[in-house]
Amino acid sequence: MAGRSTVSSASPLAKGFWARAAARLGDFFPRLNVRRMAVIVRKELLVLLCNRVSRMLIIVPPLMQIVIFGWAATMEVRNVDVAVLNYDSGRWSRDILHAIEGSPTFRGVGHLQGEGQIRPAIDQQKALFVLVFDEEFSRRIDRGEPAEAQVILDGRRSNAAQIAAYYLERMVAQVAAATPRGEAMQSAAAEVPRLDIRMRCWFNPNLEFQWFFLPNLIGMLSFMLGLVVTGLSVAREREVGTFDQLLVSPAIPTEIALAKLVPGCLIGMIHGTIFLLISVFGFGVPFTGSVVLLYLAMLVFAAAAGGVGLMVSSLSATQQQAFLGAFTVGVPCILISGSVTPVMNMPLFLQHASQLNPLRHFTAITQGVFLKDITVAAAAVSLGKITCISIVTVGVAVWMFRRKA
Repeated sequence: MAGRSTVSSASPLAKGFWARAAARLGDFFPRLNVRRMAVIVRKELLVLLCNRVSRMLIIVPPLMQIVIFGWAATMEVRNVDVAVLNYDSGRWSRDILHAIEGSPTFRGVGHLQGEGQIRPAIDQQKALFVLVFDEEFSRRIDRGEPAEAQVILDGRRSNAAQIAAYYLERMVAQVAAATPRGEAMQSAAAEVPRLDIRMRCWFNPNLEFQWFFLPNLIGMLSFMLGLVVTGLSVAREREVGTFDQLLVSPAIPTEIALAKLVPGCLIGMIHGTIFLLISVFGFGVPFTGSVVLLYLAMLVFAAAAGGVGLMVSSLSATQQQAFLGAFTVGVPCILISGSVTPVMNMPLFLQHASQLNPLRHFTAITQGVFLKDITVAAAAVSLGKITCISIVTVGVAVWMFRRKA
């Protein structure tokens, strides 16, 4: 009996606690009316697609960017112009020049007549570097002595100049191996065991830059679209004067906020599909993974981008502020996502901060789906992080929208 009295006395307290908790959850997550949300979604899509300027801004720039980036964005060094000042009349300098002229990396070789032409060639960017041979270059090689050639690089294009200098160094090494001294050293080295190193690049055997960049571009453009489309929605309502009318409609603020997210997600998914088709069929990037996994990640990622955009929109009073706020948030997220530069090369605090960036984890999934045939189990960690970020961003965005409403 004592036990029964204890349970019966504690039961009202427990019921009161759970009743209060349910009431609080009901206040924050009220029962949503899908029909009212669909009406708001339809209105948002009509505003975006029926306006000629908005339609052009949504469709044309992203397509232009993926085509332009696919052809123009490359870290490879091609079509390099070279200037040569050759005081040597021997065969070895001519062999090096023939190797340069026959290489697809170098476009043209200009011959200078004196040292006074070196500075104008570099200043006017007529050549990426100038190669200088002295008059004793071939004679030293024939005598078996060390021979040197001077290379003057254009420091304004430091990355391209260093890569081109590396190509030149490889050519000079090949020509040096054909000299009598080089042949003697090779024959002597052949008598002792030597280490044979053979390089193999997994997932991208030819080191095609487009294979690396275009999958990342899907995430970058979809992220910016989600930010801009969702970010401008609430600010446009305030600027036009229809925001108050929307609030007095039968839809509650939570339904309005969630409905504002849907158009951005739909447009992001559509553009992601277009980018996928252009990358695979237009640029020949291999797609080896699961389409279902890619679209699942794309959907969750679009929700996260829309949540961030809705937060920016809730803080903005005009469309100009929302547009600038979207770029203020979007550009740093792209830079620390690993889409452009490796995350491991960044300072440690930025590496930790990038874990909060949904674009970093979506980039890992897109690269895995395109090139590595990544499994669902391998992508589960990145997909879980995007899901957590999406839940937090959408929840905070809805809360901020309700506070502003």
